[in-house]
Amino acid sequence: MNESGAKRTVGAAIAVVAALGLMTGCGSDSGDGKADGAKQAGSAERADGAKRGDGASQGDGASQGDKAASSDPAAKPLSASALERAALTNGEVKGLEVQKMTDKEVSEGGSAKTGKAACQPMAALMGTQYDPAPKASVHRAYATDLTKAKVGGTGLIRISSYGPGDAERTVKDLREAVTACQGGFPAEDGSGEKADVKKVTPLDAPKAGDEAVSFSLHDAGKEKAVIKFTVVRTGPQVTVFFGVNIADPAKSEIPAALVEAQVAKVEKATKGAAS
Repeated sequence: MNESGAKRTVGAAIAVVAALGLMTGCGSDSGDGKADGAKQAGSAERADGAKRGDGASQGDGASQGDKAASSDPAAKPLSASALERAALTNGEVKGLEVQKMTDKEVSEGGSAKTGKAACQPMAALMGTQYDPAPKASVHRAYATDLTKAKVGGTGLIRISSYGPGDAERTVKDLREAVTACQGGFPAEDGSGEKADVKKVTPLDAPKAGDEAVSFSLHDAGKEKAVIKFTVVRTGPQVTVFFGVNIADPAKSEIPAALVEAQVAKVEKATKGAAS
């Protein structure tokens, strides 16, 4: 497929994401909490710096939660420009098309919510406002199995930097939410549309970064989508991946090679900022 054809296909992938109420918001260096983006959530395990796995198999997130690591005191939150340099570009992962998302594509959002307080960290991921708020964020869309006729799997990547303790808190809050919310929860996305979750399934997280969490959301709507999430913390940086396959929900995935390559770039940038 030529470059323009690939971009059109990835654009269709972004449209699928938007239709699910899972679009993201733009981050900035201001840290004002009014804009940000993409998907986080949990079932965690302490990682040893290896970069492997895609969160595709079910695990016991609750028992893994006690193994989370603290940020290296020398690590610094990356600026928006540094995050841009750390983000994957097209061609870095074989078999995947990666495209930078425009401000327009990531600016629609709002305050997504649920009446179930314990599940609010998850519900918030369907809008653009988070607590704690990242200092800066960048976004990429990706698609697999691209042909002129179809899109296979698709998803988004968000890389965010956080102030002291906030990256750890983000992972902790989401880990606790996946434990509390496995029976599902009612929700509204950032535009106020119904976005109920039928159930939450803990998944084995990859051994990546300082800690990682993974789970899937099962859509309660007619699409019956299964949306997989993996969140990796590297010092004060948090990288959020989600993957979905609308045509065949059973094939929703986050490619292991994608996680490995992106986390490796974030780790390199984080180490460089600390030196």
